[in-house]
Amino acid sequence: MKRIIIAAILLLPALFACTDNSGDGKGSATDVVLSRDNINLMVGEIATITATVLPESLGMGVVWSVLDDQYAEVKDGVITGKAEGVTYVVATSADGYQKAACMVSVNPPVRYTVTINNEYGMPLSALYGYPGMVVNLSASTSDGEVHRFTWSVDDEAAGTVSQEGRLTLGALPGKDAAYVYDASSYVRVVTEEEFGTRIPIRSSLLNGLQLGDYFNSVGTPIMVEKNGSYPIAVLYEGEYKPLSIPADDVKFELSNTDDFSIVKEGNQYKLITGAKAGVSTKISVIMPGSAEKIEVAEIVIDKEYPITASFVRASSSTLTFTWTEKVSVDDDISKPYTVYLYKNEDCTELEVSFSISAGNGCWNSRQPCYVFTGLAPGTQYWFKVVDTTSGDSKESAVISATTEEFNIVMVSSEPASEGDIILAEDFGQMCWGADEISQAAGYDVGGNSSSSYMSRSAASFEKTTGKYAQRQLTEQKTAIKESGLRIAKWAQGYYNRLYVGPGYIFLSTYTYGVHLITPALNNIPEGVLAKLKITFHAAGYVSGGKAVMAVQHGTSFNEISSGTQTNKDKVNLTSNVQSITFTGGITNLEEFEVTLEGVVKGDRIAFGPEAEKKETNSNMMLISDMTIQILELL
Repeated sequence: MKRIIIAAILLLPALFACTDNSGDGKGSATDVVLSRDNINLMVGEIATITATVLPESLGMGVVWSVLDDQYAEVKDGVITGKAEGVTYVVATSADGYQKAACMVSVNPPVRYTVTINNEYGMPLSALYGYPGMVVNLSASTSDGEVHRFTWSVDDEAAGTVSQEGRLTLGALPGKDAAYVYDASSYVRVVTEEEFGTRIPIRSSLLNGLQLGDYFNSVGTPIMVEKNGSYPIAVLYEGEYKPLSIPADDVKFELSNTDDFSIVKEGNQYKLITGAKAGVSTKISVIMPGSAEKIEVAEIVIDKEYPITASFVRASSSTLTFTWTEKVSVDDDISKPYTVYLYKNEDCTELEVSFSISAGNGCWNSRQPCYVFTGLAPGTQYWFKVVDTTSGDSKESAVISATTEEFNIVMVSSEPASEGDIILAEDFGQMCWGADEISQAAGYDVGGNSSSSYMSRSAASFEKTTGKYAQRQLTEQKTAIKESGLRIAKWAQGYYNRLYVGPGYIFLSTYTYGVHLITPALNNIPEGVLAKLKITFHAAGYVSGGKAVMAVQHGTSFNEISSGTQTNKDKVNLTSNVQSITFTGGITNLEEFEVTLEGVVKGDRIAFGPEAEKKETNSNMMLISDMTIQILELL
C-alpha cells in the first residue's frame, strides 16, 4: 500500500506540468477549483465531487478522468471505489488549459460492524463515572464470528483499559500521574482486521458543593448569612456517596470579590461572607483535567436565619429536607416545628404544611428530617421550616428542590426486549384524591366497618378524612369497579394490611408480614429466562429492618380489583429472593436496586418483610415507586 501511495504522489506534479497556457488567454480558463481535496471510500462506495472553472462567467465545464482506474472510476463527478488503493481523480477544463486533482483512498468494504457492550451485554453509546470506577466491557461484531480485539483509551487521564476490556476510569491515587477529577476521552476497540468503534467516556462528573455541613447540588442557589464563615469543598461522584476533592487539587473563582472571599486554611477552604444582605456571587471551580472553569452555584447573602434548612433527597413523588439550629441534635429534636412546602418561589401558593410536636418520636434521636409525599413528578417546590417554641417564631431561609421525572409503564402482552422497562409504577400518583384510588381500592375507617362510607367518591373521602389521610386497601366490592386501573392489577399476599398514603403504599402490621405483589409480568417473552433490575424507593419503620424482593413463580394471586379477594395467597419467600437493609427509619426514604434472575412470563414480584409471621415492628415499611427493567434474556 505504501508503494502505491508514494508512486501516486510522485506523479501528481506531472499532472500540472503538462498544463498548456500558451494561448492568448482570451476566453480561456484561469483555474479549476474542486469541492474536495481528498476523499476516503470503501470498495463499492460512491462520493460526489464538484468542479468550478474560473472565471465562472465562462460557464465552462470539465472533463473527468482517473489517474489509475484500477482503484476508482468517475463519471460526471460521481466517484466509485473499485479496489483497495490510492489514486487521483482529475478535472480538466473543457479548453484543456487548467487541471485540478483530488486524492482518492479506497479501503476494503466493511464486512461487519463492532459494538461496545456493558457487563450485561447491552450496547453502550457513552460511559460516565468517577475516578477508580471499574467497568467490564466487551465487544461484539455483527457477523457473529470470533475475533481478536484490541482495546485502548485516547487519553489515559480519563481512564485505562486492559486487553480484556476492563476499563478503569480516571488516574488513580498513588500513581505518578496526577489524580484527575474531570477528564473526557474515548475508549476504542478494533479487531485484527482493524474494523472497530469508539464511545466517549468521562471520568468524575461534578456532583456539587459541600458548604458547612450541607450538600448542595450543582445549579442550586445557596443561601448564606452575612458575616459568616463556611467550610467549602467540591464534591465529585464516588462509588457509594459524593467525595471531596482535596483542597490542593481545586481552585475557586468568585464573580463578586467585594462581598465574598475564599481563603485556604491548612487542607481546607473557607467561604467568608460580608456584612451586606441581598448580594450574591457566582462561584466556579477549576479541577485537574478540566478544559475550562465550571460554574457550580450562585451564593446569596440573605438576612440572618437562626435555622439552616437543607435538601436531602428526592424521588418522583417525594422530597426530603432536614434542618438545624446549630446548637445540638438534642436541642433540635426537643422543639416544635412547622414545615411548609410551596408551589412557587414567592411562597404565596402553599402545597402543604405540617406541625410537628416537640420531641417527635419520628426522629429516633437523629437530626430532624421530613419527607413530603404525594408530589407531582418533575416539579420544583420551595421549603422552609419554623421553630414555634413559646410562640417565638424562628425560621429558615426558603430553599428549593425538584422531584424526579417518572414515566408510568403498565404491563402489556407485547413481548419485551433486553433493555426494555416492563413495569414502572409511581404510587405517588395514586393518593386518595386521584380517581384511581377512589375507584380501585376500598378503605376502613374507625375500626373494621366496611360500610363507614356509603359514597366511594374521592370528594366524599377527602371531605371526611382530609387529603393526606392514609387508608387501608381492602375487599371493597363497591369501591373496586374498574379492573383496568393501574392499582387494580396489583395483588396482596396472605395478610391484607396494605395502606395507601399520599406518595406511597404502607405495609403493616406489627404482628405479621404484609406483601405487595406486582401484576403478572406477561411481557417477558415466552420460553425464555429473564434477568431483571428492580429499582425502587422505600423506607423501613426501624433502622436495620430488612425487606425482600421475591419472584412468585407459578402462583395465582387475587388482584386488588378481584371481587373474590380471599387474602389467603401464600407468598414464596424461600427461593429467588433478594434482600435489602434500611439504614434509617420511616423518615429516611432511600433508593434501592436489586437484580433477580430466572424470571419467566407470568411471574410476579413480591415486596415486603422477610417472613409472613414475625412479631416485630421491622415488618412495617413503605414503598414509593418501582421500576422493573429487563437486563438479559436467556
